[in-house]
Amino acid sequence: METKLVYKAESLEIRRDTYEMSNKHIIKKDFVDHPGSVLIIGLRRKKILFVKQWRQPVKKFTIELPCGTLHESEIAKTGADREFREETGYSAKNYTSIGNFFVAPGYSNEITEYFTAEDIFLSPLKPDDDEDIQLQNYSLDEAFKLIKENKIIDQRTITALNIYKSIL
Repeated sequence: METKLVYKAESLEIRRDTYEMSNKHIIKKDFVDHPGSVLIIGLRRKKILFVKQWRQPVKKFTIELPCGTLHESEIAKTGADREFREETGYSAKNYTSIGNFFVAPGYSNEITEYFTAEDIFLSPLKPDDDEDIQLQNYSLDEAFKLIKENKIIDQRTITALNIYKSIL
């Protein structure tokens, strides 16, 4: 019925939608418009590359697969290479998509595309100013142990590892 821009930032917008439900109730609700993101599963010497980084919204360090927001009009594979280079210092000869997934469809339209990165090589880019990253390497079994120990708590990382394991 109606959409109104409430807030605009560099990497997201908040919109207020007024819409009618099937029961004829009129709803006004705020949602996050997001340009999308990418997540990369990169293998180096039979280990998966992870990043340990500070996450201000939860005020703690997290262990995650490299992941980041797409720039405006950026193709996902290009964004995957940029993010992988910024966060790990590596690029890959081959990026393969393993799916697109809504992050939180109850309040955001953000979709993350998951990629595997194969035949990786050093090719660093300068990290973003808010990225204080420590590169870590874990086997798939070690990563699942970290999930069980509640040391990997990022839902995209957990989901991606499970999907990756299912296609091996």
